[in-house]
Amino acid sequence: MFLLVLLLTFLVSVGVNAEPTNLALGKPYTINIEAESRYRDFGNLEATDGKRGLNSIFNAAWQGHAQKEYRILVLDLGATYEIDRVEMGFIQDQPSNVWVPNSLSLAVSDDGINWQVVNEEIYEGLSSENQTAIRTIAANQATGRYVAVFFGVNFWVFFDEIEVYGNPVSLGNDGESNLANVDFDALYRGFLSTVNVDYFKAVEGDLMRVSEETGWAHDILLVYDQASGIVWNEHYALPYVAYLDEDLQPKDWFFDTFLFLALTAPGGYNFAAYSVTDKTHWDWWLDRVFADGQGFDAFNKAVITVGQALGDEEYKAKVIVMIPYPTELPSLPFDPHNPGKLNPDVVGMEEAARNRLEVVKEYIDEVLTRWNEKNYSRLELIGFYWLSENLDSAGFDRFYLPDIGAYVRTCGLKFYWIPWYMAPGYREWRELGFDAVMMQPNYMFTDIPNKSRFVFAAAEAKKYQLGLEFESSSKILRSAEDRELYYDYLRAGNTLGYGNDILRGYYQDVTLYYQAAHSKDPEVRRIYDATYEFVKGTYTGKFED
Repeated sequence: MFLLVLLLTFLVSVGVNAEPTNLALGKPYTINIEAESRYRDFGNLEATDGKRGLNSIFNAAWQGHAQKEYRILVLDLGATYEIDRVEMGFIQDQPSNVWVPNSLSLAVSDDGINWQVVNEEIYEGLSSENQTAIRTIAANQATGRYVAVFFGVNFWVFFDEIEVYGNPVSLGNDGESNLANVDFDALYRGFLSTVNVDYFKAVEGDLMRVSEETGWAHDILLVYDQASGIVWNEHYALPYVAYLDEDLQPKDWFFDTFLFLALTAPGGYNFAAYSVTDKTHWDWWLDRVFADGQGFDAFNKAVITVGQALGDEEYKAKVIVMIPYPTELPSLPFDPHNPGKLNPDVVGMEEAARNRLEVVKEYIDEVLTRWNEKNYSRLELIGFYWLSENLDSAGFDRFYLPDIGAYVRTCGLKFYWIPWYMAPGYREWRELGFDAVMMQPNYMFTDIPNKSRFVFAAAEAKKYQLGLEFESSSKILRSAEDRELYYDYLRAGNTLGYGNDILRGYYQDVTLYYQAAHSKDPEVRRIYDATYEFVKGTYTGKFED
């Protein structure tokens, strides 16, 4: 008996100190949406059979999942264990639109019903067009029988294995499996509601602080002055220059900086490269924003009016002006007298880059000439904004963007950019020539908004010294549910701490805040008031722990 006790004591001590073991090998699992039939999971066994895929999406070890926003894979370990980490194998094949997820979320449960989200991880993008990768997420010694992994699927995601490493000594709970009764909707809501503040705090770096580098811009309103929008006059400008009370009387200054930009041009053309514009469109836009009583002049007059009401005759609003994307199509040359000069396929990369730089410099010079001629008394021009929200897929923009930034700085101005969420190029913004950059979380525009998006966006902003954009949509004027999505942006700002000294931009469709300011519906008016409170640092909403 004494020897038996010694043996059991030895085995337990070995188990306690054992190296983590793959507890998932051969274990059953389920997933909320099955793999596509062309890349199916044979027998629902492949993800735990121990077989890694080769570097080809056509290898049978991979299972392929297409779109539908996300997947949740739930694994039954057969008993409760202490878990060290979870690993999943993925493959990236960019030409086939197969991407490795940039984040994983992990939850554990003893019964498959009640779940605890234990971690979220965000990962660097892969440098190669085609490669395999292991994504690891720490479980922090959480205990559970059931393990759930959540990841996004924007286009295609292929994975081969899930491995759960932990102490091989069971903690019991080895009864009948409850895998068939997993409530994916409830589990999904749990993942969505998680805001991992500790993860954000642990990321090294700092957000972009308001400074000389930002041109002292603080809260930047995007003013879409375009063919498909309104003609901006003083009446429209007032609720942005000033905070107006319910009687529409100025009570305080509001946004300090106005970014004038446009997407649409006459004839259905687009300044941001999707349906390209030519020089006549660029001239049309400058004529529009410099017209008396419109654009810049409207905001200048609004500042004068508000200054008189507030007794502040010295205040100046800051202005940033867009730079349209310089490109062309064979059917629409930028310059009909020199077709193809911006197209690297026609004149070569070096010549096209040089020509793109030249047309942008001419545009900047034209803006400065007109600005100086107008001599707006209450506006200060602080910089230019690169309209394209991502680096082009071929990387051609790298050949001339830094020179544009350098030219902007020789004019004593700053160069700004607002890339979409995880857009190509955001990590290398300094090398691309920008002075101040804000990332779009794009939470408002996902089919299934996930609050973790704020954590990931803010963490990346902190890591690479970016500001952040706040986004709204006209649907928040009509829907209480959608208004909550907007308030989530403000709550995230307070919860994660990107407050009053952080560079921030505001996308508001075209005139959303104007409509909210003028609304007689108190719930809609609240949008305007809450935004003002946030800008001034008095908004108190936060996410609950």
